Amino acid sequence: MRRAPLAFALLALALAARLPAQVAPTAPRDTTAADTARAGRALLPPGVELGWRRTPLLGLDPFRHAIVPHWGLVFGGSGRVENNSVNLKDIGALMLLGKHDSIDAGTVLDALGLVPRGQGLQGLAGGEGGVYLGTEWGGHVTLGFSAQGRGYGTFLVDDSAVALLRDGNGARQNFAVGQTHGAALGTAEGGAHVMIRLGAVRDAAGWRLILGAGARYLKPLYYARSASAVNSGGTIRVTGDSIAASLRLTADQAVDPPQVKGSGLVGDFLVRFELPEPGLAVEAMLVNVGTLKLQQVEQRLAVFNVATTSFTEVKDSLDKSKFKVQDTTALTIQMPQQLRLALNAWVLPMLQLDAAYTTGVTGDFAAPAMVEVGATLRLIRWLPLRAGIVSAGDLGTGLTGGLAIETRAFYLHFDGASLGGAFQEARGASGRFELGFFF
Repeated sequence: MRRAPLAFALLALALAARLPAQVAPTAPRDTTAADTARAGRALLPPGVELGWRRTPLLGLDPFRHAIVPHWGLVFGGSGRVENNSVNLKDIGALMLLGKHDSIDAGTVLDALGLVPRGQGLQGLAGGEGGVYLGTEWGGHVTLGFSAQGRGYGTFLVDDSAVALLRDGNGARQNFAVGQTHGAALGTAEGGAHVMIRLGAVRDAAGWRLILGAGARYLKPLYYARSASAVNSGGTIRVTGDSIAASLRLTADQAVDPPQVKGSGLVGDFLVRFELPEPGLAVEAMLVNVGTLKLQQVEQRLAVFNVATTSFTEVKDSLDKSKFKVQDTTALTIQMPQQLRLALNAWVLPMLQLDAAYTTGVTGDFAAPAMVEVGATLRLIRWLPLRAGIVSAGDLGTGLTGGLAIETRAFYLHFDGASLGGAFQEARGASGRFELGFFF
C-alpha cells in the first residue's frame, strides 16, 4: 500500500504525456491585436504567463513567485490541518456537544472508535505567511527575496495505545504506548532565490531550461516535542479488577519562546524544462535541505508507576506525575526535506493538465507522500479556474480547487482543499490567499 501514491503519480504523468498536446498558450510582449486575431485562440496576458504554468502546490514552494520574470511584490498566507479519523461533520457535532457540556467518556470512546485499526490516530498541521519581493534582468535572470513566518506540527497516538480505549480489555489486557509522539516548530525566515533561464526569452518560440537555487535563514520561535522514552518498557495492563502501568515520557522544549536561541540554514533547488511547441513541461524541486540548531532545550522526564484496584488511585498518581527538567542542551533538528516531481501538459489553448508527486517526510515532522492531479481552465484568459484531487496516504483522498486573477500589473489568488474526503466528509482542510502587484 505504501507504493500506491507513487504508482498513482506515475500513471497520471504517463496519461498526461500521451494526450494530444497542442501548442502552449503564449503571448509575447510585442503581440499585436492583428496577431491575436490571426492566431484565432485565447492568449494569456503578456509578460506573466510563464510563472502561472506551474502546478499550484499545497505544500512548501520557495520558487512560487521567483519563477515569474518581472518585478513584483506579493503578500500571502496559507494554512493546513488534517487527521486520519474525525471528519468535519464529526468535529461540528463535538463542538455542539461541548457548548452544551454534553461530552462525556462515552462520547470520547465513540470518537476513538473512528480511528482506523492498525494506523493509530494521526494528524498534521502547518501554516505560513509573509511577503515576497522579486526582480528580473533581461528575461534570463530573476532574483527574489522573501520574509515570512512558518509553522509545522504533527502527532501520532500509537494504535496499541488507542486500542485500550477503543476496544476495551476483553480480548487483551496488555497495551503499550509504542511510537506515540507529538512535535511543533515555529520559525521566522528570510530567503533569497535566483532563477536562470536558458533558451528562449520570455515566451518566444523554443525550448526553455530553468535552473533555480536559493537559501533561507531560519530563526526558531518555538519548539516542543513529547514522546515515550526509548526502551522504557512503557506498558499498561488492565484486567477485570486491577490496573498496572509503568510509563516514562520525555518532553523537549526550547527555553524562552519566542526568544529562542539558535539558527539554521536550508537550501532549495529547482530544475524545469519546457517545450512550448508540444505543450509539455517537466520539473523537479528539492526543498528544505538543511538543519536548525537550538542552543537551549530543556529535556524533561515524567515517570508514572501504579499498580492498584482503585481508579481513584490512578488519577491521584497521574496528578503527582510531573515533568521534571533533567538537562539543558543544544539540539539539532533535521528540517522536513521533500522532493517534488511535476508534469504540465497543455492539451488545448484554454486547458492545462497537471500532475505532481511529493515524497513523504520521516522523523519528528512526518508527513505522507502526496499525489496531486488537476486541471486549469481559462475560458477567460486572465481568470484561471483550477480543480483536482489530492491523495495523502493514510490521510485519504480529497478535492482541490481555486481561482485567480492574473494580469500584467495585478495578481489575486484563492486556493482551497477538502483533504481526506469531500466537504463535510473531509478530515482536514487547506487554504491559501495571495495578493500581488507587479511593475
